[in-house]
Amino acid sequence: MAPESLTARTLEELPTHLHWYDRDPLKRTCLSMISTGIHTWGFVIYRCTYDDDELWNRYLAQLKSLCHDELVNDKRAELLEPHLDWVVVDDRAALDNASRLQVGQHFNQWVAEQNVPLHAAKNYINCFPIQLPRFRYCLYVDKQCLETVIQFQEANDGTNMFISTLPPLVFAVVDRIWTPNGTDDPFDVFEAVEKEKADAKGHGDGEQDDEEEEDDDDEDEEEEEEYEYVDGEEEYDRGYPLVDGSDHRYVGWMYCNAWCVAGIYERLHNTDGLDDYGSYLRPPVIWPGKDRSMPT
Repeated sequence: MAPESLTARTLEELPTHLHWYDRDPLKRTCLSMISTGIHTWGFVIYRCTYDDDELWNRYLAQLKSLCHDELVNDKRAELLEPHLDWVVVDDRAALDNASRLQVGQHFNQWVAEQNVPLHAAKNYINCFPIQLPRFRYCLYVDKQCLETVIQFQEANDGTNMFISTLPPLVFAVVDRIWTPNGTDDPFDVFEAVEKEKADAKGHGDGEQDDEEEEDDDDEDEEEEEEYEYVDGEEEYDRGYPLVDGSDHRYVGWMYCNAWCVAGIYERLHNTDGLDDYGSYLRPPVIWPGKDRSMPT
C-alpha cells in the first residue's frame, strides 16, 4: 500500500512522490522541502508603515494566528509549524512608505544574502531551490493593509463559523523579478547552470565531458520548457486600468486575504507562480474570489 502523506508527522516520514499526496492541501510545500533540502518555508514580511507600533503588533499576531488555524484545519500544524520561519524586515529609514517595486528590489538583496544552493538535494520534484516561493515572493504591508486588522478583529467576535466571510485581513504578495519593462531575475537559474557547466568544462577533459554536456543540454531544454519566463512585451497583456503606473495585465503583485496565507504559499509553487492567467487577480481585487476589493 502506498504511503499516505497526511499520516507523516516529520519530514523524514513524508513520501517522496507527488502521487502519494492526493489529499494533502499543502503537498508541494511538504515535498519541496525534502526535495530541495531547504527545510524552512514561509514568507519574508516587509513593514512599510510606521505610524502605529501597537497596530502593527496586532496585525502581525493576527496574521500568525490565522496561519496557525489554517495549518490546523489542513491537518498540517504538527508537521509544518516547526519549519515555518517568519522573517520580518522592519527598517523605517529604508521602508517607510516604500513602493512595491522598491520592496521587490530590497527583497532581491535579502535573497542574495541567503546563499541559496543552486541544485536540489534530492530532486523528487523538478524545482531548483531559488524557485521556491520563499525566495521569489515576499509580503508587503502598507498603511492600507495594516488598517484592515481593525475591521477584521471588530467583526471576529467568535460567533461566525466561517472566517472567510469576515472583513479580510489583507497583505500584498510581491514578485521580486517583475519590473515595468518585463521580468529581471538576478538569480536566473539557467544562466547559473550554464556557467557551472562552462566552469566544469574548463577543468574537465576528453570526450566524456562532451558527451555529458550533450546529455545535460537535453535535460536543460526540458527544464526550460517547464520553467522558462519569457521577457519582453509578449509576456504582458496591455490596456488595463493603471496600477502603480502600469497598464499590464500582470503588475507583479496581488492583494490576498490572510486567512489563506499558507494556501497562497502552496499555490505559488506552480510553474506560472503568481502570474497564473487563470487565477491571478489584478489589484484592487483581493484573492481568493472576485467579490472583494481594496478601496482605491
